[in-house]
Amino acid sequence: MRLVAALLLAAAPLSAQGAVAALERAEDAYHSLETLTAEFTQTIVNPMLGGPEVTNGTIYLVPPSRFAMRFSDPPNDRIVADGTWLWAYSPEAVPGQVIRQPIPKLGAASPNLLAQFVDRPLEHYRAGYVGEEQLSGETVDVVRLLPRTADLPFREAEIAISRETGFVLRVAVREVSGQRRTLVFENLRANQPVPDAELRFDVPEGVRIVTP
Repeated sequence: MRLVAALLLAAAPLSAQGAVAALERAEDAYHSLETLTAEFTQTIVNPMLGGPEVTNGTIYLVPPSRFAMRFSDPPNDRIVADGTWLWAYSPEAVPGQVIRQPIPKLGAASPNLLAQFVDRPLEHYRAGYVGEEQLSGETVDVVRLLPRTADLPFREAEIAISRETGFVLRVAVREVSGQRRTLVFENLRANQPVPDAELRFDVPEGVRIVTP
């Protein structure tokens, strides 16, 4: 990866150099993680449905394949990747059932929101430097990513990478459907214990498991 990055930096224009440097910083930060906990706000804009849908909660990550999103709004919604299965539970929207499927390895459906963008990113995306911003009191570099293959379920993504820590503080994707999804992360806590219960889904009594 380092050799590839060096070659790209030598040959690329300044905008691409900025993207490569920022992605390298993000990749280093990701590979330093044993655990990550953060508060999130998710905004979904669907051009067919009108106004934005805003949700929030807490994420838990234990790389490479254990992840959870616990929603506080709407309450009780959970997405859990336990290392083998990906569980999606939304009792208010779809009462009485939980969806279970094998964990996807890459793409917008992947439970690992960080790895899909910062683990060997230049192998999966063409990258361009968008610019510098202030986000949650930090200076971030914004990088635009275009998938190199057509098998990912989004057309493009932008990620905002902290200059201080290298952590991704915002992810925005335009999905194949035209829907736009933005996640902003705050109060990031790295390498602190994550309760095992947060990374396990216990099926409530009376809830049916649906496997697509």
